[in-house]
Amino acid sequence: MLGMDAPDHRSSVRQLAEDFSWLEDHCRKQDSLAAHAGSLRLASALVRNVVGPFLEDQAPKPLHLAVVGGAGTGKSTAVNFLAGGIVADANPQAGYTRHPTAYIPASNHTPWPSHLGFLGPLQRIAQEKPANLDEDVYQVRRIAPRAGAGSDPLEDFVIWDCPDMTTWASANYVSRLIEVAALADVIVYVASDERYNDEVPTQFLHLLVKAGKAVVVVLTKMRETDAPAFVEHFRQEVLGRLPKLPDGTLPQVPVMAIPNLSMAERADPAGAGAKHRVALVNQILVQCEDEATTRKRTVANAVRYLDGAGHSLLEVARKDLNELELWKSIVREGQVQLEERYRKEYLTGEPFRRFDQSRDQIMSMLELPGSGRFLSTAIWGLRTPYRLARNYLSGVMIRPAVMNLNERTVLDAAVLAWMDHLQTEARKRGSGHPLWKQITQGFDAGLTSQARERYQHEYRSYELRESDEIERASRELTEGLEKNHAVLTSFRVGKAGLDVAVLGTIVAVSWPPSAWLLLTLPLGVSATHQVEELVVHSTVEAARTKVRHSREALISEALTNPLSLWLSEWPASGGTSYERLHQVLKRVPETIRSLDVTVNQKLTSEPQT
Repeated sequence: MLGMDAPDHRSSVRQLAEDFSWLEDHCRKQDSLAAHAGSLRLASALVRNVVGPFLEDQAPKPLHLAVVGGAGTGKSTAVNFLAGGIVADANPQAGYTRHPTAYIPASNHTPWPSHLGFLGPLQRIAQEKPANLDEDVYQVRRIAPRAGAGSDPLEDFVIWDCPDMTTWASANYVSRLIEVAALADVIVYVASDERYNDEVPTQFLHLLVKAGKAVVVVLTKMRETDAPAFVEHFRQEVLGRLPKLPDGTLPQVPVMAIPNLSMAERADPAGAGAKHRVALVNQILVQCEDEATTRKRTVANAVRYLDGAGHSLLEVARKDLNELELWKSIVREGQVQLEERYRKEYLTGEPFRRFDQSRDQIMSMLELPGSGRFLSTAIWGLRTPYRLARNYLSGVMIRPAVMNLNERTVLDAAVLAWMDHLQTEARKRGSGHPLWKQITQGFDAGLTSQARERYQHEYRSYELRESDEIERASRELTEGLEKNHAVLTSFRVGKAGLDVAVLGTIVAVSWPPSAWLLLTLPLGVSATHQVEELVVHSTVEAARTKVRHSREALISEALTNPLSLWLSEWPASGGTSYERLHQVLKRVPETIRSLDVTVNQKLTSEPQT
């Protein structure tokens, strides 16, 4: 096998078919998506009944010919004319045929298909049953040989009589019809003069043509004189609305008429009705060059349809994803509000007292050590009047610091408000989509408690990191200076030199000594000290501001982001349908691309035998 070995392609075929089947079931739960469910069943059936067998080297014989159409259009008549005898009983009751029946010419001795996944959920029944048996079954009947008849031109075909196409909402017999239609190499679409443009059968016809099926249209029940006009009108009104091909042209679908038949023609399709049977069989044979070529065309068109329609097949789930994305955006909105509240109520007013200690340590480190301590002490004494005056004015003019809210208190309240906001939004949208109903039920079942437990777990990890961060940042201020002896000595000498220079300048200017000298000396050394304090203060404040920004990033990284991610993914986790939806929407395009490569390599490598 080129491109993909046997176990790989078997797994891919099985997984892709299962994913399409799951999407079909998902759509059937919403009335507005019932028609899309039919497209997904067709995709799943194409994978199981066409692509999979081809990759397993199944023989092209027998070819499958499916007769489809709306209720009361004359499908049984078409089946009888294809079979060359009365094999299917016509019934005026609409929707009488509930399960498929396969008719095999007596001369066809090809083994019945038995590959894995053949016809999906349909089980073959051993005994003949009425066509209105409403179960996931199919039956196979042999066409009795006609006396004196020669070789049958359709001896390599299996002729399928399918259930009526009446409504997409039927999850039972319509799905059985689609299963056989996907298997078919040629489709005979039957429409009557009264119901040739019914909406649902016309949609089904369009779907089959889009899927690349070879289709022959048979129009019934008109007067023979009206047949040409009726055929032309069908071409314009029904086939004229078919999706155009990439080159802008309409698909070529042959149309023929079987007008009102006499009782003799109905009773003897191969005799009295031979002219109609010959015309119909010829249209079928035109679609089939030979078995191998016909089957390759069926496979190539199936893969082309899956590849081209993959996006539209998944589009049925986009509304669900849009609602999920809306939930995620509401979660992110709540996260932003939490972080803003944390910034305003805690971070802006938090002084981080540890940095005050670092500032005092740095100022102490700048004093001269050893014998130089005497000079520093003398200068400190000269600054006493200034220090006392500043402390007094600070006590009078500066308001006492307002006690900042505790960080945990702020976060607890913000998280609770976040949960309340999410619950309110979910209840407001609860009736609009199943996702919001699921989320509302989650809150009723304790989602808020789960979220708070998650928050408390994340907070413990965050708390360890934020404590280490403040200690490390404040320690870097002092240790960096303490370890660099050359720089520290330069600062100490510079500070003392500046003080001595100021004192010397004041003495020189104010000499001889006077009362003015006693006033200016304390002011001079106080001014130099104030400059030194401003420099140290700005350095410490820069470090404090950096920690605030770092804390803001840390609260997002270690606390709010994990909690937000958990909340965002909650509807799509724990085995919910939205978790499977995520997996399917990611996996289906990748699997289609992989099978596309494998099938095309096999199609071009060598002829099928």
